[in-house]
Amino acid sequence: MAILTGGLIGLGLMVPLMLLWRGLAGTLPEPGGLWPALLTLPTLFAAGWSAAALSGATRRRVAALHGVGVWALLLVAVAASAIFAPGAVDRAIPGLSALTPVGNGDLVLGTLALAGLCAAALGASLGMDDS
Repeated sequence: MAILTGGLIGLGLMVPLMLLWRGLAGTLPEPGGLWPALLTLPTLFAAGWSAAALSGATRRRVAALHGVGVWALLLVAVAASAIFAPGAVDRAIPGLSALTPVGNGDLVLGTLALAGLCAAALGASLGMDDS
C-alpha cells in the first residue's frame, strides 16, 4: 500500500511541476531539452521518500526497495502512456519526443530512467523510519 500511495504522491507532484514548466517554457530563451525530463527527479525522490516513510521501514535496504517499487510503478505508467497515448505524453512534457536524435534518444532516456531509479531509492533511504 505504501508503494501505491508513494506513486500517487509522485504523480500528484509531477503534474504541478510539469504545468509550471509548461508555463515557463514560453518565457525561457530555449525551452525544451533535458529540463522537462529532469523535473521527474525531485518527483521520484519525494515519491520514494514518502513510500518508505509510510511503510515504516527500519532497514535501509527495505526502504530503498520501496523507492524502487515506486519508480517501477511510475515507469510502467509513463511507458503505457507513451505507447497507448503518445499525444498525451507530448502535451504533458513538451519537447520530450524531440529530446535527441533517434540514434541517441534511447541512451538519453535510459540514462534519465536510471537517474530516476537512483533518486527514488535515495529518497526512500532518507525517508526510512530510523527511530
